[in-house]
Amino acid sequence: MLSDGIVNPDRPVTFEMHGSPGDLPAEVATPLALVMTELLQNCVEHAFPAGTLAKGAGRVSICFERRFAKLRILVSDDGVGLPQGRTLESIANLGLQIARTLVESELGGTLDASPGGTGTCIELMIPLP
Repeated sequence: MLSDGIVNPDRPVTFEMHGSPGDLPAEVATPLALVMTELLQNCVEHAFPAGTLAKGAGRVSICFERRFAKLRILVSDDGVGLPQGRTLESIANLGLQIARTLVESELGGTLDASPGGTGTCIELMIPLP
């Protein structure tokens, strides 16, 4: 549903979802929904600049892994990746800074980025009540 609102028809992006977060309490689900919206919107906006999708659609993958009292979420794309020598923190826009604050302060979790072979991967670790 989210992809319908954020994907530009000139730059097609497909979304894949693996696993499930399970039932989450409102105090986790609400800030997590805001964080996920920001991360997915950033994938669409920054990972696939105009002219980079000539060979087909870009791909964004969301993977949920629930382990005991933790939820691990991986958001990865096969886009252009982070600029050489730059970190997510050094290029974070206001939306991403707010997302990090929500994860760390509201959810007591972590948000880390790692460049993949292609694209970028964001890992969220959220403790569950």
